[in-house]
Amino acid sequence: MEDGASGPEVGTGSGKRPRPGGRSARVREDVFAATLAELVEVGYTALTIERVAARAGVHKTTVYRRWEDKDSLLVAAVSELAAQPVPAVDTGGLRSDLFAYASAIVSLLAGPVGRVARTALTSDAMRVPGIAAFKDELFATRRPLSAEIVRRAVERGELDPGTDPHQVIDFLVAPVYFRLMLSEELLDDELARQVTDATVAAARAGAFAS
Repeated sequence: MEDGASGPEVGTGSGKRPRPGGRSARVREDVFAATLAELVEVGYTALTIERVAARAGVHKTTVYRRWEDKDSLLVAAVSELAAQPVPAVDTGGLRSDLFAYASAIVSLLAGPVGRVARTALTSDAMRVPGIAAFKDELFATRRPLSAEIVRRAVERGELDPGTDPHQVIDFLVAPVYFRLMLSEELLDDELARQVTDATVAAARAGAFAS
């Protein structure tokens, strides 16, 4: 296999489309995608640099030049995944804002991101320090964005100024993560609607007053 050669698109049956960023960026993207796919399919224990390289279509030395072992590679891949933002869209009202945000979270976690999160946080991968911090990073990167929903609602007069934005958002998304991590029930728009209605009712009743 030629070093840096392109293989099939991970997770799809189609060929690759040209992507910007040059060869180095493409290799990084392919290796990260292969790492996460391997994590979900075979688990942390069976994950190896050799398997990742073969899946990414590169030589193993290409991977070792960038990451010294599978733990550092896994942490890098998972950290980049966790940094993906979920925008808090301004729809003009509290309920529709919360529903749009909940729907986006549900859609994200119903796909590859959710499968990676569930595997990483419920396997031996949690013994890796960088993976153990994945959960905190996941919330840290989203809380500042989601807090804008409550700020806008306060400005519109829909919520009391003393409403704690983090409590509101935590209440909104907690059932989604519970279903992802523990119950493994379906993540769908009906769940997004349920958590939205419950959160709006609780927020308007003053349950999240600081």
